Amino acid sequence: MINSLRAVNISPGVYTTVVWDELTSQSHPEWRQVTAERKFIGGEGAGWKWLCMNTPYANWMEAHLREVLSAYSFDRLFVDIVNQWGDGCVCDYCLEDMRENGLDPKSPTDRRIEAMRVRSRFIKRMRDIVNEYNPEILVYYNRPWPLSAHPEATLRRDLANYGYMIIESLPTGGWGYNHFPLLAHYFMNKGITVESHTGRFHKSWGDFGGLKSAAALEYECLRVAARGVGCGIGDQLHPRGRLNAPTYKLIGSVYRQIEALEPWLTNTEPVAEIGVVIAAGTGPDGVLESDQSSEEGAMRMLMELGHQFAIVDEWDDLTGFRLLLLPDHVYLSDALGRKLAKFLGEGGKIIASYSSGRTLEGGVCPLPGWPSQWLGESRYSINYLRPIANGLGPDVEGYDYVLYEPAASLKALPGATISATVVEPYFDRTAAHFCSHRQTPPDRDTGSPAVLQTDRIIHFAPPIFRAYRNHGNIVYKVLVRNAIDRLLPDPLLSHDLPSTAEVTVRRQGGRHIVHVLHYAPQRRAEIDIVEDALPLTGFRIGIRSIRPPTRAYLIPKEEELPMHYENKYASVTIPVMKGHAHIVFDTS
Repeated sequence: MINSLRAVNISPGVYTTVVWDELTSQSHPEWRQVTAERKFIGGEGAGWKWLCMNTPYANWMEAHLREVLSAYSFDRLFVDIVNQWGDGCVCDYCLEDMRENGLDPKSPTDRRIEAMRVRSRFIKRMRDIVNEYNPEILVYYNRPWPLSAHPEATLRRDLANYGYMIIESLPTGGWGYNHFPLLAHYFMNKGITVESHTGRFHKSWGDFGGLKSAAALEYECLRVAARGVGCGIGDQLHPRGRLNAPTYKLIGSVYRQIEALEPWLTNTEPVAEIGVVIAAGTGPDGVLESDQSSEEGAMRMLMELGHQFAIVDEWDDLTGFRLLLLPDHVYLSDALGRKLAKFLGEGGKIIASYSSGRTLEGGVCPLPGWPSQWLGESRYSINYLRPIANGLGPDVEGYDYVLYEPAASLKALPGATISATVVEPYFDRTAAHFCSHRQTPPDRDTGSPAVLQTDRIIHFAPPIFRAYRNHGNIVYKVLVRNAIDRLLPDPLLSHDLPSTAEVTVRRQGGRHIVHVLHYAPQRRAEIDIVEDALPLTGFRIGIRSIRPPTRAYLIPKEEELPMHYENKYASVTIPVMKGHAHIVFDTS
């Protein structure tokens, strides 16, 4: 197989799996992962049994890997299921390891730290073995990738031992359509080659006979390629090993479109002027913090508004951004505080919400010009936001807008303008004390700030990004849109696209390439479905450019577009598109 691949100039890769190994689990049950309740992990009914990478199983895997490396010549190695149980393993080997390293097996935090360290040691050990045979082999270890800014849980911790990154993301297989862009916008500026793969399945792995719609596979691959990420489509062969012709007819129809665009997809770089700072892992819950609702909410807003962004943490270089979002609960370490202070001092702007800006010690935010002081949490589970004299911009009425999650109690600091206040309900809803079907109506204006503004910083008292992710209330996005428009009045991209469009900008030398996708997944069953490539007509795309581009055209056919240049924006109108369009503004 390897010789056949090389003969047609295909780079051969080898796949192997760890942790999920039924034969070894049966032969060596003493190597299995164990829960804090002293029960085996996995294997209940039809399910994989989990082996622990801290046991002699790691020696078994070393022998397996050495056999593969000595017997075959290949370019890439994909090691799957490199994972310890999220709550930590307490097998005899892990217990001894924790005792030697001063970790408490009764502590969920310590168990999770142990699990992460075991995984990291295993990854490095496998990389060192590969290096003995051929350091040119690119190795990828597949594992869960939750965003975290905690030093023990950060994704960047193991990247030195990775040759490339793959974002496994089957939207209908449990990952959803938010998963891929969240990770892509994090890894896009980490200096590592990124690839991704979806699946040809209607649902997920093992879905024999399930075939994805052509529009869905087209959308999933185009949104990958539009972000400069390598495309992959997973298949799963029948045990008899025969390829299925309709599967490869479908894949071929999509890959032909990617192939036509390839000259404008390769050797590109992201153009991101807004940075979303990771909140998870910065707060009191530390390494246990894994909820990404705030980051997802910020991402959804920016994607729906068409802004170009990256997801960052305290180790990233922030100098290229014009605006940073601190969604809901970004607590400041000393290092992050210094970096944000430098960012503000160099002219940067910040939008923050809820407890963002606090230190873990709970003191006043150390950033210069910060508009608020944290006083505590609301005494009610639901609050209302009341605008003051249209200070929040267009499409915000004089109305008490429900906040489905409690707002912070903030104090305005000198120099800050209060543009909305927090209104409390009559009471919290209980079994003995309630009104109608849902929340209690608004009652008293507390005067407590709901939105505080300065020339550089806007602070929302509610956790507005998490609330948008969890409740989808459009006014939350309108409030953030208006805040961005105020602090970033001249964004890179100008457009009149609907919120259902997905637009990404990449730079390729002297070109800006704008990718517009319009497919709009719908929740029709237990999964989101894409059935149609949706048309758009007569929409405008503008790009901020210091000098007029020499030409604008649609790819891949290089159809020239009439261009208008005014106030440092080059604009074109796309008469019609179905599903996707790709516009090049060339200044070279």
